[in-house]
Amino acid sequence: MSQGVIQGSMREAPLPDIIQLVSQGGKSGCFHVQQESSKARIYLKEGRIIHAVTHSGEGFEALMEVALWIEGTYRFEEVVPDVPATITKPNASILMELGRRMDEWRVISQKVPSVDLYPASTLLPGELPQGVNPREGRLLALATGYYTVSELAELLQKPVLTVAKDLYGLVMAGHVVMKGLRSGKPPKVESPATAPVKELIPVSEMLGTRPSPASGPVVPESREEETAIVRIQAPPPVARMQGFPESEESLPETVGGGVAEVPPPAPAPKPAPAMDDPQRMVKLMNFTQRIAQAAKMVLPEGQHEMVNRLQAKATQQIISGDGPEAVKGLALAISRGAVDSGCDADMVRTLNTHLKALFSTK
Repeated sequence: MSQGVIQGSMREAPLPDIIQLVSQGGKSGCFHVQQESSKARIYLKEGRIIHAVTHSGEGFEALMEVALWIEGTYRFEEVVPDVPATITKPNASILMELGRRMDEWRVISQKVPSVDLYPASTLLPGELPQGVNPREGRLLALATGYYTVSELAELLQKPVLTVAKDLYGLVMAGHVVMKGLRSGKPPKVESPATAPVKELIPVSEMLGTRPSPASGPVVPESREEETAIVRIQAPPPVARMQGFPESEESLPETVGGGVAEVPPPAPAPKPAPAMDDPQRMVKLMNFTQRIAQAAKMVLPEGQHEMVNRLQAKATQQIISGDGPEAVKGLALAISRGAVDSGCDADMVRTLNTHLKALFSTK
């Protein structure tokens, strides 16, 4: 930070956390983000996100494209941005949405590892799939192995992440496999008004190139509850962070499964803010995201705002120098909040189990 340049890998430090860290300092500059041949530029002015550019467009949706770049790298340079302000939403909502889409893609990519792969139906001619909704049924009819995931999204005029989410469910049900080479024939496509739609020319044919073959088709597993990806999947295990307390305070439960009221611990002297160690701060903030994600998978949607509010408070505490204590306090606060909001004992017990599992992962 002292030299005005921050760089790293999105695998090690998620981009939303880095952007938030920079914005807290009120800095102006540009994030250069890249994954393979895909590039993006994200501009900040006095800490506020004002513009984003990718090869396919600019503005808010261009920024959201970065959610699919798990292996990307970033580099921030302090400059005075001379670009139009195409993004007017507050940073908090932007980064929350970007983080949510990244979390979804991390799960989806386990079965749909690339938007350049070719979905192919495994059904026999005339075979009717079971448990498929109309949107998935239309997508299944187009999955002949001819179009890539991104080409299907363009054909259906849907966000790539939405199409990938539906494909995830179809792969889990055993109705689709992902292939690395184009196969089959272009399907006949009709609009809802039965008017013929102009055939989409695959991007790889226009460029005269084809994506490299994938390692092999995804082996279908038993389908989980439809396609609600984030709510039915636990967050991926995380390694214990360096410097994190070896022994964590347990979440005290009452006989009914709730959290017992305990007196607050005596306040400890706060260390100086860890602005000289941004990577450590990012790891702590990333851990708060995992806690929030685990809680949202258990709690009803009406409690998600409470979780978001507590996560934002913990993030501010981390920036102020509270470190691991803020992370531990977040888990306790979410559990208490669930009890106070009237969640039943079984739900609170399940929530506590999920939260404890995060801290016990080695």
